[in-house]
Amino acid sequence: MQEVKAKKVFPAKVALIPEISEYVSDCAEKAELHPKQVIHLQVAIDEVVANICHYAYQNPPGEVLVQIESGKGRFAVDFIDEGVPFDPLTVDEPDIDADIPDREVGGLGIFLVRRVIDEVHYKRDGIKNILTLVLYAPKTAILPNR
Repeated sequence: MQEVKAKKVFPAKVALIPEISEYVSDCAEKAELHPKQVIHLQVAIDEVVANICHYAYQNPPGEVLVQIESGKGRFAVDFIDEGVPFDPLTVDEPDIDADIPDREVGGLGIFLVRRVIDEVHYKRDGIKNILTLVLYAPKTAILPNR
């Protein structure tokens, strides 16, 4: 995996989700992340940024800082906002086996993020929510010389 370091501040607006996704995807491609992982990352970005846009700021729009660092087989992207404190990892997983009318609203997005991303971390640092998504380079088999 190639080393990539980048960061950019975006207004936390739903209309900018495609631009944010493209920015992160371009960095992921430069880092040589597998194309399937880039697609998984795009799904996660849509969910994470939509949640920030809809719920983080009492007086929207706020901002989201997207910070990327990759190298040594690891690609990490931080989504940093100064919205209300919220750890999405504390949300109970939805009962995906329940009939749709019996399911509680919410929680499906972060459930999906946790399924397509290798590691998801949250921390509160002062007034900042920091959600980190980590993807690892796929292991490649070492074939014997023939």
